[in-house]
Amino acid sequence: MTNTPSQQAHRTLCEQRDKEFLALYNPTLDALLKQGMNMSKARSTAAEFTIANGHPHYHVEHERAYRCVCHLLKANEKKGAGARDYGNKEIDLAENRLRRKMWEEITGHVRFLSGQGMSVDQAIDHVLEHCRASRFFITPATALTRICPKSRSRALR
Repeated sequence: MTNTPSQQAHRTLCEQRDKEFLALYNPTLDALLKQGMNMSKARSTAAEFTIANGHPHYHVEHERAYRCVCHLLKANEKKGAGARDYGNKEIDLAENRLRRKMWEEITGHVRFLSGQGMSVDQAIDHVLEHCRASRFFITPATALTRICPKSRSRALR
């Protein structure tokens, strides 16, 4: 079974996120282990610290960002007019608050840049290429099970 270009792009973006995460996580884990913390506690502490204190790039595709940002911009306009927001399945994030926060953060950057004269499309390009996220938008469980399941088994490539 072949992957679509979108799936390949998503995989590439996830790999980039993982590398950024591990570049911060591994030194933090080493420092905690040197302080005498046991491996299990050190792994969870390092993951939580890295998630909260990392400032990674936004690892999302431009097309998806455009759809989500435009949806949020329109939803905010409707809310200002008193209309009800019915949401969008792509960013229906009641079940994924972290993803919702990420999209709202990106939208805030885009809104600011649009106010400075950039088109929404240009602003999204700028944000994805030059801006840093306030944190990693993943849970500690995702970090420990997907990105660094054995803590040191994944080498930075």
